[in-house]
Amino acid sequence: MNSLNRNIKEKKTGKKISVFYVLIGFFVFAFIIGIYINNVLIVNELTVNNNNIKESFDKEMQKNDMLRSEMEKLSSYERIRVIATEELELKFFDFAINDSNYLVVGKSDLQ
Repeated sequence: MNSLNRNIKEKKTGKKISVFYVLIGFFVFAFIIGIYINNVLIVNELTVNNNNIKESFDKEMQKNDMLRSEMEKLSSYERIRVIATEELELKFFDFAINDSNYLVVGKSDLQ
């Protein structure tokens, strides 16, 4: 009978899981969860920085477009002609300007 009880106890117990291995498993699991949470936080921070850079880029592009249109308005032929005739007292002849509003000067006029 004694050997029968011992056989039953051996079958019931089987393999025991050590408390040390359970604690190590929890620490490894906590470490992996910590790395995952840190990764999520870093990705969110990078996304915010990326959006801020895109917004500043869009603002600079709008400024660039506005400055380009201002430059074209200030360098238009009509504005330059008015300034040249009124302030600098230059005279323009109609035959010296072609269809695309460029000033045409002959070689004989330069000498």
